[in-house]
Amino acid sequence: MARSSHPGLFLPPVVVGVILVVLAIVYASGAELAWLQVSGFVVGLGILTFTFLDMLVRDIRHTHLHPIGVRAIVLGIMVLEVLALFALTYLAIASYPDQMNGLTTPLDALYFTMTTLMTIGFGDISAESQLARGTVLIQMFFSVIVLTASVR
Repeated sequence: MARSSHPGLFLPPVVVGVILVVLAIVYASGAELAWLQVSGFVVGLGILTFTFLDMLVRDIRHTHLHPIGVRAIVLGIMVLEVLALFALTYLAIASYPDQMNGLTTPLDALYFTMTTLMTIGFGDISAESQLARGTVLIQMFFSVIVLTASVR
């Protein structure tokens, strides 16, 4: 098998992209499918975490299957998917009462995701419930450990 035909690097972002489309459709439809939203978040974040760490290990071991330009593009796509995944998750959490203070639109969710990722935290949007705070903690952990380790 030729090195450039290995699908391993491309498959995870495609799968997560499909998950994001499903989550966006669920949000847009207004359906309350908490089990699907939680499953999509857990599976999507798990796939992204594994792929980020796999890329890091391959970088350390110098066992790359793709040139640096391809890996950089895939890494950029995956970072965007992380942002979309957390934003959609915050939207889903905010659809329940007393969960998120100040988060009402998709732009609010992306804004909150970015302020959490950048560790800015202006305080205009806040996590009120244990579920929301737990999700913010997951994003903080993911941002500090996985994303920073991937920038090598």
